[in-house]
Amino acid sequence: MKKNIIAMAVAAAVAAPAAAMADTTLYGKIHTSYDFWGGDTADGNDYSLSSNNSRIGIKGKEEISDQLSLIYQWENGVDWGGKDGGLQSETRNTFIGFTGGWGTAIAGKHDTPFKMVGRKYELFHDTVADARGITRLSNYGDDWDRRTDNTVAYMTPNLAGFSATLAYVSDHDNSLDNDNDAYSISAGYALAGFTIDAAYEKHNIRDMGAPGMTSDSDAWRVGAGYSFGGFKVVGLYQKTNDIGFVSGMDTDIWGVGGAYSFGNSTVKAQYYYQDDFDGTSDTDVDMWAVGYDYKLSKQTSVYAVYASMDASANSVSTLIPQSGGGYHGDNPSYKYAAGNDSNAFSLGLIHKF
Repeated sequence: MKKNIIAMAVAAAVAAPAAAMADTTLYGKIHTSYDFWGGDTADGNDYSLSSNNSRIGIKGKEEISDQLSLIYQWENGVDWGGKDGGLQSETRNTFIGFTGGWGTAIAGKHDTPFKMVGRKYELFHDTVADARGITRLSNYGDDWDRRTDNTVAYMTPNLAGFSATLAYVSDHDNSLDNDNDAYSISAGYALAGFTIDAAYEKHNIRDMGAPGMTSDSDAWRVGAGYSFGGFKVVGLYQKTNDIGFVSGMDTDIWGVGGAYSFGNSTVKAQYYYQDDFDGTSDTDVDMWAVGYDYKLSKQTSVYAVYASMDASANSVSTLIPQSGGGYHGDNPSYKYAAGNDSNAFSLGLIHKF
């Protein structure tokens, strides 16, 4: 009798944590590639094995009432085969919040609405051809594709195809200074294979009174796409003002791409162009890429990508941003100087679980 009571107690102790975690999901993504680098930027490291935004996380939901559920997520970067194998210090989208028919509200670390619009119209996510090599502009002292700490956000429900997201960042650079805050908003509409999204973001910093500098910078972008049959076409336009908080340092960026899927295969191509900065000549840059994806299963795919970037004499853009990057793990040893041209060929594997 005593043995049966002990066995039942042990079974209950084991079952309790399982029941408590019934609505918690473990998930992840393994994205590795072998990259071959060329052009002016490859110096002493012409090829490398890279882990590209690989991740692991848990997410869950607890229903509190018919119109209110608690949601939570923790996600962390993992180097899966690169130079620093194992769990990384990079915390990805990690938050707690509430959701219901009224929408979703979260607090924590999250991609800005501005960034999410750019990701929606990207055909080469996290590869050597990622358009953030141009749109992010992090080489110039700012970052327009951010994942920010200190973020509160609200997302509307889907309202007959319309949706919007609003976010406030109380300290976008973790300087413990609320003068360095940011606002980011987006709105979109989807109907019968057509989508359009617009976003605006503003970064504020403490005004130091330095000549030629400003206390804020802002940008807006518009993306559109259409899917029909096996075809998909996308486009994005971005206007960025006072880049790096330098007064008058403005530029226009636009990109187009297309993909065709047949069976388990997808062929795709993308082109992006950044115009000269206002008042500064020879700062334009363009990038083109072609790729082939093949689905081995619903969770696993392989790909091949070739990308090339041509930078003018006074441009410091490269295929992968020098600062604030991180979406592609092991980068070549760059000759980081103006006027660099770069190209890369990459073979990759992606598995989601």
